[in-house]
Amino acid sequence: MNDQAPQHPESQSAISEPELVGSSQPPLPPAPPTQPGGWYGAPSAPPTQPAGWYGAPPTAPRRRRGPVIGAVAAVILLAGGGVTWWALTRGDDPIDHVELSGGKLVEEEPTDSYGGECDDTDEYSYNDCESEDSVYEFKYKITNKGDGPANYSVIVNAFDEDGDYVGQTYIGASHVAAGKTETEKSEFDEYTALEDGRELSDIDSVKVAYVERMALAN
Repeated sequence: MNDQAPQHPESQSAISEPELVGSSQPPLPPAPPTQPGGWYGAPSAPPTQPAGWYGAPPTAPRRRRGPVIGAVAAVILLAGGGVTWWALTRGDDPIDHVELSGGKLVEEEPTDSYGGECDDTDEYSYNDCESEDSVYEFKYKITNKGDGPANYSVIVNAFDEDGDYVGQTYIGASHVAAGKTETEKSEFDEYTALEDGRELSDIDSVKVAYVERMALAN
């Protein structure tokens, strides 16, 4: 027998990678440092900037439609109410309840103090005849266009042929029922206050100047 057995090198224990010394493989590179977005690597979200500087356009400010619509509605209501008020008041204007006609100057015959025929041929020395008077006479018609009975007070102005004011008189009607008409005569006489220097013979026309209607409860 050959005492010299083949000799095998002693097995050496495996060395883990971390313990390799002088390994031909270079070490792994370290992780790259974290840099601000946009410098390298994956881009980060753009920084937030004031609206209008760049990016999406700024959102237009919302209009306050509520107050504007309310204001327009108020104007419409006021305008409609004003038209309604005008229509109602104008339609019920009492000046439209009075009409005048037939104005003329009337020469009155002299009469005695009792309204009879004048006779100054008797034995008495005094004159028992009233002086001759003139009046400007006209007709008026008052129609109650309201819903209930009413009293009326009316001012009538007189004018000359040039349209200049001469004087005024007053007429009235009591307890005129709704829908009823009262027709009477009135006049400007010697007791009527006329403008200085004017006479009844200067009157050429008459017009209603003012009407007051006083509604009655019954």
